[in-house]
Amino acid sequence: MLLEPRFTAGFSVILPWLLVAFMLGGCAGGTAVGRKAPRVTADQSLVSLYLSTTGVATEKVELTVDGLALLIGDVWIDLPAEAQRLQRHMLEGRQLLLGVGAFPVGECRRLRFNVKEVRLPGQAGPEIAEQSIDLPLARPLALSGSGSVCLFVDWHLQSPLPGEAPFVPRFSAHGQELPLGQDLAYVVCDDINTLYLVRTDTNFVTAALGLPGPLGELAVDSRRRRLYVLSTGDRAIHVFSSANTQYLERIPLSITVGPRNLCLSADGAFAYVSDPATNRVLKVDLERGVVAAQEIVGFRPERLHYFVADGRAWLAVSSPTAQRVYLLNGDSLALLREIPAGLETDSLLFYNDQLYVAERGSSSVSAFDYRSGRQLSRITVGWEPVYLLGFDNKVFVSNQKDAALSVFHSGQNSTARRIPLDSSPFVMAASERRRQLYIAHREAHSLSVLDLSSERLISEIMLGGSPYFMAILE
Repeated sequence: MLLEPRFTAGFSVILPWLLVAFMLGGCAGGTAVGRKAPRVTADQSLVSLYLSTTGVATEKVELTVDGLALLIGDVWIDLPAEAQRLQRHMLEGRQLLLGVGAFPVGECRRLRFNVKEVRLPGQAGPEIAEQSIDLPLARPLALSGSGSVCLFVDWHLQSPLPGEAPFVPRFSAHGQELPLGQDLAYVVCDDINTLYLVRTDTNFVTAALGLPGPLGELAVDSRRRRLYVLSTGDRAIHVFSSANTQYLERIPLSITVGPRNLCLSADGAFAYVSDPATNRVLKVDLERGVVAAQEIVGFRPERLHYFVADGRAWLAVSSPTAQRVYLLNGDSLALLREIPAGLETDSLLFYNDQLYVAERGSSSVSAFDYRSGRQLSRITVGWEPVYLLGFDNKVFVSNQKDAALSVFHSGQNSTARRIPLDSSPFVMAASERRRQLYIAHREAHSLSVLDLSSERLISEIMLGGSPYFMAILE
């Protein structure tokens, strides 16, 4: 249902620009809240509160917003957030994280917030006194123990009705609905044990799920319509249908201690898991839900990368501590080759018949002949390269300490260019169909979206926690 409060004419003209300032103001709520992840107990649920708009308006305004609260059962509970001074910049096509907090198990039925000190450009004093916005939810939102959900506020901007003051604000609020499996980015935030679902057509968060954690990496099998999420704390792989995000099963990994990294075989029949604590690499039969093979590999194996070449399945395993890359037979896990690499080997990428290795401690990426293990080149990139992604015969490198991506052409021996970012990048994922690159920023609790054709940033996605890994379902 829509809420249509009646305010003074001055207030109704300028109130809609609350949203814009929220979104892009230097101290907007989502940015401030997201830097410190809330702690959630077994009798609590995490709630991420987002705001977006429909319609068009043109006025400018700056104001202060505070007092976010949710009605759980019969009790109003505050959403921790500081009062924020906000300014209007842009409106259309943006979504803002207003806040994130832990709430007791129950049903959320309403939300409210305060608006005060509204100023028009050129005016010195406040236009209005404090006003409270109170919104009923379209349907009650269930909060379950150790869960994680999203709550959305829609701000409807439209031309005034006859006899109505200009731009009377209309709001509605609703809880999340799990989307159908298409054009989605799945993002794991390991510090809040949450899986966020992001629509790649709008770059809006659409839902969240809580899982036993801490969480590790995840993988999507588009052909079989399956989503696999590795839980380090639960020592298991959690399986979802990517067609409707319904939970299917838990595959236990009882022989592990701290499994963290995950990848799939090309046909999606097997998952590979590394466990640095036991120096193990596992091969998991996903149809039967059992460990099909295991092998002790070097010292503290971490990142994994599966590829097929010369009619054979290969599994590349990086060991930052040993400064080695191990090439295993993807069927038997037998060791095929051991490759010395640079300091703190990290992400791996097989692309255009070469094996690329990010060398975090050397600020370089090395290319190897996977058949012989011979180093073909070493490319100087930014400070602390942590992740590699290939697209359009180019290799994108996220430099964690450099707040930038490095880009070089496959087969070339030098970096072609540097793409500056607002914050330090971590992992990446690409939507091939939309030609968009999603870049995770752990410290900023956000994703940035890069248009791969122009190599320009086109969007920012705010999250309630620190993104650890992500995957795209086309």
